[in-house]
Amino acid sequence: MEKLEQLLSSRLLPMSEKLQKNKVLAALMEGFIRTSPITLGIAFITIIGNFPFPGWIDFLKNIGIFPHVEAITNGATGVFSLYVVYSLAFSYAKQLGTNERNASIISLASFIMLMPQTVMTTITQDGKAVEQAVGALKLDYLGGQGLFIGMLVALLITRFYAFLTKRNLMIKLPDSVPPMVTQSLSPVFVVTIIFVVVFALRVLFGFTESGTIFQFFIDVINAPLNSLVASPWSIIIIMELLAVLWFFGIHNAVLQGPLGAISMTMVVGNIAAFQQGEALPYLVPSVIYMGMYASGFMGFVTFFMIRCKSEKMRQLGKLSFVPSLFNVTEPLMFGMPIILNPIFFIPQIFTQLIAGFVTWGLATTILPISLNPTMSLLPWTTPTFIKMPLSGGINYTILMVICMTIGIVMWYPFIKIADKREAELEAALEKQNEETRTDKIINAKIEA
Repeated sequence: MEKLEQLLSSRLLPMSEKLQKNKVLAALMEGFIRTSPITLGIAFITIIGNFPFPGWIDFLKNIGIFPHVEAITNGATGVFSLYVVYSLAFSYAKQLGTNERNASIISLASFIMLMPQTVMTTITQDGKAVEQAVGALKLDYLGGQGLFIGMLVALLITRFYAFLTKRNLMIKLPDSVPPMVTQSLSPVFVVTIIFVVVFALRVLFGFTESGTIFQFFIDVINAPLNSLVASPWSIIIIMELLAVLWFFGIHNAVLQGPLGAISMTMVVGNIAAFQQGEALPYLVPSVIYMGMYASGFMGFVTFFMIRCKSEKMRQLGKLSFVPSLFNVTEPLMFGMPIILNPIFFIPQIFTQLIAGFVTWGLATTILPISLNPTMSLLPWTTPTFIKMPLSGGINYTILMVICMTIGIVMWYPFIKIADKREAELEAALEKQNEETRTDKIINAKIEA
């Protein structure tokens, strides 16, 4: 393992350092890290609100608490794209040496301008149910489904703003005008040009069948997958695509259409057959799905992080440990970050793919699984190490351990590499701070 770590370190670290000098990647990493307080802060409420205990959600609904849980969750993750747009634009503007606050708020405004701003709802009119459009923003596009478009908007609008501000298009105001007023009024021409471009984009995508840039992106991603049926191959393809897209910052919500259709087909079909005492029609695809899911369990990643040398890795590991047990992975994805971090490309992309084929091979040969499909109805926060043993007994538990072992083997060396890099950065920063403190002491003595 040490030789593998040395080999990977010698190849990955130089490449990672080179890539992270790129202003876009540096801004992406900083922008995501800045949003980690939100994902960490909401984790506890998310777990409590969806605690994997029979009847718990019904109990919260009966006492009137659940709507407030949903409100808190939607206020954090339901509009998470807004936070990413602002944070990413701020970080990228800093990299470009332009006004961070102006770039952030203009990017955020552009993002909302591109969004559909009406929602169809049903109202009662003259005693009849009538569909009517009302002015509203959909949480779908404010949350996971809008995340990738939000990233593009933040980067492109900020870059465009920086380009225009260097072309002498800013209004020159007298020195007597307060700086806050100057910074607010001087970019009026620049902002006007940006919003005209945003308007043109909105009109352009309005002429497409999708109607908006958000739906166009979702349709393009979903189109080749919508014809897939529940099968081992379809599960492996979709789960692997989820892993790849997540690495590039595209949230799983984008694929909720094809994934939801296939998963519901498997769940309903298996439960119906189970109740009739018949063979499960989607046994192997369901087993592959959970095997790949188990390999993506991030609890062991946080465990490794707690034992790291780097202070950043240790603290993030401690904060993310409990959420990861309940399948809340956003603190790691955005906090470390895993998204667009070249060090974690291999484990993020290939872990579940390997586990999928291993699961398929074992389940159809030497490790047959007897599955209780009703357990698939447990809340999504049910820990994998509880759900799988309850669903399939000893063989399913063995399969879970094998898939988790694959995850451990895949992630461990890369966590070590990331820890080494972070520890070196922290040591260099501490040395710099120490030199600064020494210089201040010397200067103070000279002045005295």
